[in-house]
Amino acid sequence: MPILGLRFIVDGTAELMMHPARFQILQYLREVGEPKYVDQIAKAKGIHPRMVSHHLDVLEELGLIECKHELRKVNGSSREVAVRWSWPTSKAEKVVEDIKESMEMKKDGS
Repeated sequence: MPILGLRFIVDGTAELMMHPARFQILQYLREVGEPKYVDQIAKAKGIHPRMVSHHLDVLEELGLIECKHELRKVNGSSREVAVRWSWPTSKAEKVVEDIKESMEMKKDGS
């Protein structure tokens, strides 16, 4: 069993999460503290909505976010459209802490 501070690095989760766009998306979701849908994330991070959707798929598969689809009126529309709400999981926080701990270990020479 990997020691604390390396668990998510060893299993590959950290590497997949650290893709620049994925990391930006995850950090944004962590910072805003409320579920956001694909277009909101795309506009906030300057990433094409299709790419946001792809990266959300990867993050969801890793268990770093949860998603829910529902019909909503958005941006003043008169019709409901399907939106995909996403928010970070507690695992996302654990992975970020794991990365921080491993960086501290490296600094300390441990």
